[in-house]
Amino acid sequence: MLLKAKKKGLLSAEKKAREIKTLGIQCLFFGTPEYPLALSFCADAPLVLFYKGTLSFQDRFIVSIVGTRQNTPHGRAFCEELIHTLAPFNPIICSGLARGIDIIAHRAALKANLDTVACLAHSFDRIYPYEHHKTASEIEKKGALVTDFLPGAVFNRANFPRRNRLIAGMAHATVVIESAVKGGSMNTADLAHQYGRELFAVPGRPSDLKSGGCHQLLFQQKAQLLTDPQEIVNTLGWNKQVVTKAIQKPLFVDLTEEERQLFTQFSKEGKIHLDHLAFSVGIKVSTTASLLMQMEMKGMVRALPGKYFEWI
Repeated sequence: MLLKAKKKGLLSAEKKAREIKTLGIQCLFFGTPEYPLALSFCADAPLVLFYKGTLSFQDRFIVSIVGTRQNTPHGRAFCEELIHTLAPFNPIICSGLARGIDIIAHRAALKANLDTVACLAHSFDRIYPYEHHKTASEIEKKGALVTDFLPGAVFNRANFPRRNRLIAGMAHATVVIESAVKGGSMNTADLAHQYGRELFAVPGRPSDLKSGGCHQLLFQQKAQLLTDPQEIVNTLGWNKQVVTKAIQKPLFVDLTEEERQLFTQFSKEGKIHLDHLAFSVGIKVSTTASLLMQMEMKGMVRALPGKYFEWI
């Protein structure tokens, strides 16, 4: 019976592999250079990410933008202004292809000639909502569509929280523009907070129910206030020219083995993001953050905005 079940499972896997190939789907495997770096630090990251598109995630900064499906003109205007402000820094704009703020973000990114990635709550054998099919095709040509659902997977409401972890996990920063207290945007925001990522919330009028979720995130001190798109540029340190400094061989020998590993990486790159540094040396993000704090107290490194660090 066991052998029969194993053979049946093997045949099913081979059938899925053929189906994936027929649909022109690429597989990004966890731990490979092609896999989104930030996502690999999440405990619930998928082992395989199914991908259609043209962009590379390597050495790219990703900003996720989410919000209500029933946006106001103010929400649309802020989203479009945000994309315009971010455009000179060439980030990948990530969202969920949903109605409202999501699709506004994708279309504004395409208009600004920015790469954009849409995380799907279903497999590639369908597009939801259907009216976004044309935009999805444009994204595939100038960006990417990603999902962790196999072809033929059942589509239901439970898929959306699973999709949201991709939006929050692959991004270095997440922006919430108009959200009620409950909903998919708040789920994404909570995940971004849990993952230790930069989280921004755009406020609205106190009486506006569509901004209630943003106000709650600010009140709970989970998100940073974002009233001007330029503020995210300043917080992430993008407005400062990155200068890679030559680092001399240390004149001290009282470094631990882990500190030596960090120093070697600083020697190669100069200014480094916390997640990238941890991934490069193979040490957990929490452990790396603790080591950097100790090294900062010793006067070895300096913390910069946006979770960047540099050797002094």
